[in-house]
Amino acid sequence: MRQRGDAEIVEVGFLNYTDPTFATAVERCVEQGATRIVIAPYFLIAGKFVVEDLPATVEKVRPRYPDVMFETAGVIGFHRAMADAVLASASAARLPEEWEDAMVDNRAWCREQTKCPLYGSRVCRVQIEVPA
Repeated sequence: MRQRGDAEIVEVGFLNYTDPTFATAVERCVEQGATRIVIAPYFLIAGKFVVEDLPATVEKVRPRYPDVMFETAGVIGFHRAMADAVLASASAARLPEEWEDAMVDNRAWCREQTKCPLYGSRVCRVQIEVPA
């Protein structure tokens, strides 16, 4: 979004076991001068994360930034452009034994979290050694 020129300040923040956290993303936006933060939930449907967890998380960080306006957009939903995204993903399909490299590549987004469903498993990103 930043590269396309959609917005000058764009940060990613996660609600679950992954870094950076939502609070870190908000902090980074404010450090860059944001006075209005539009939260764009990267979900297809408004499930528990969107309906319960996201509003609660926003309310936790809001008092730290009283001069910042927080707005939440709707979920992605079923947009026509999703067909292109699904087709692009399907065209890059790989066998499960080829997934481990993607887990290593994505390790930077993960933090050790014993509640994570992958924690301690063979594919836990925290525990995968990065090849030298």
